[in-house]
Amino acid sequence: MPPSTVETAAEPSGDPLFALVVGLYVALLAIAPTVFGVARLVSGDAAVLYGTVIATATVGTGLGWWATERFGSLSHRLGATRARWVPGLLGLGYAFAGLLSLDRAGVVGVLAMFSEIGAMALGSALGVMARTRYTDALLADSERHCVFTAGWPKAARNRLLALVVPLWAVGVAGVASVYVAPELWPLTVAQILIPVGIAIFMQSEPREYAVTAEGLEQRLPVARRLLPWTQYTGYTRTADALVVHRSWWFDSRFALEDLDDPDAVAAALARYLSAA
Repeated sequence: MPPSTVETAAEPSGDPLFALVVGLYVALLAIAPTVFGVARLVSGDAAVLYGTVIATATVGTGLGWWATERFGSLSHRLGATRARWVPGLLGLGYAFAGLLSLDRAGVVGVLAMFSEIGAMALGSALGVMARTRYTDALLADSERHCVFTAGWPKAARNRLLALVVPLWAVGVAGVASVYVAPELWPLTVAQILIPVGIAIFMQSEPREYAVTAEGLEQRLPVARRLLPWTQYTGYTRTADALVVHRSWWFDSRFALEDLDDPDAVAAALARYLSAA
């Protein structure tokens, strides 16, 4: 039976890089509301607003860094749950708020939109960094029963491509609406479908995997993630792939032609999953 929990990872030590990214993220979140408050309550002078941006960025970065280092293991706690994606989603919400306020807020709306786009990017990076650090801690002493590199078979990749092309088409329409029909602002939200489609299709690309007692480890060039066995219901060997079935979302597929020893991979999977 697969392990029932993944809460035994060791607490990580200090992480200056993660603390710095947290600090920059906090600063970007704080810039727009701070500048808006100064413009309304103090002065709208360009020099004053510029100084406010610099001061907010400096203080926000310092406070975020200090809080992360002071209270420790934030990356571990964040990486262990799906709450790791909240910072990116919060930045996305702020960015759309800035977009919708361009006509009323002027330069502050522009500042809000671009600073929160940056916050969205850094927030998403924080999620990936936290997940990687949690995976590293959890698997530090874990045995790798089998390590292999594989992507989806060609037929399955083509089916997935057929699924995401409409998402990209709607997303491109959302981008075009900004210039062609700006009054149709709800359509601009469709731009998010472009990265969503890319993220879905990229899962079919070749990746390095490792079979461990805790789950299936996926190794990316700059990140790692753990897919616990509790997410899977079994596996099947077809004419062109080993398919590991997930209880939700897309199955994991490993093209047989990418595997040096398909039988060894199947045997490693059979340690923790039953043949469907």
